[in-house]
Amino acid sequence: MEKFIKAISAFDRLIAKLAGWIVFIMMLTISYDVGMRYLFRKPTTWSFEVNTYMLVAVVFLGGAWTLPAGGHVSVDIITERLKPAKKAILGIITSLMAMFYLAIFALTAFKFTYDAWANNIKSTQYLEWHLWPIRAFLLIGAVLLFFEFSFRLIRNIQVLKQKN
Repeated sequence: MEKFIKAISAFDRLIAKLAGWIVFIMMLTISYDVGMRYLFRKPTTWSFEVNTYMLVAVVFLGGAWTLPAGGHVSVDIITERLKPAKKAILGIITSLMAMFYLAIFALTAFKFTYDAWANNIKSTQYLEWHLWPIRAFLLIGAVLLFFEFSFRLIRNIQVLKQKN
C-alpha cells in the first residue's frame, strides 16, 4: 500500500508542475492579448477562451498536490490546540466527508464529460473546441483529490492505532 501512496503522491507532484507550466503559458497568452489589444488595436479572438480552459486545468490538476502541501483553506485556531488523538479523529471525520463529496463530484464529472463526448458538444465561443477534454480535468482532479483524502484517512487511522 505504501508504494501505491508514494506513486500517486509522485504523480500529484508531476501534475502540479504541469499546472505551474500552464500558469506560465497563461501569463504569456494574456500578455500577448494585452499587447495586441493596446499596442496594435487588434485583440485576439482566442485568448479569453483558451485561458478559461487553462484555468480549469490548473485548479483541478493542482488541487490534489495542494492538500498534502497544506495549501487548502483550514481553520486551525481550534485544531492546533487539540491532542494528536483528537486531531486524528477530526481528520478522519473531515476526510470521510470530503471523500463522500468527491465521490459524488467524480460521478457527476464523469457523466458531464461522457455527455460532452457522446453528444459531440463543443464550446459556443469562437474556437468551438470539443468540451470533453476540458471537462475531463474535473474528473481527473476529483479522483486525485479523493486519493489524497484517502491517504490522509489512512494516516489518521494509523495515528489512532499508535495511541491505543
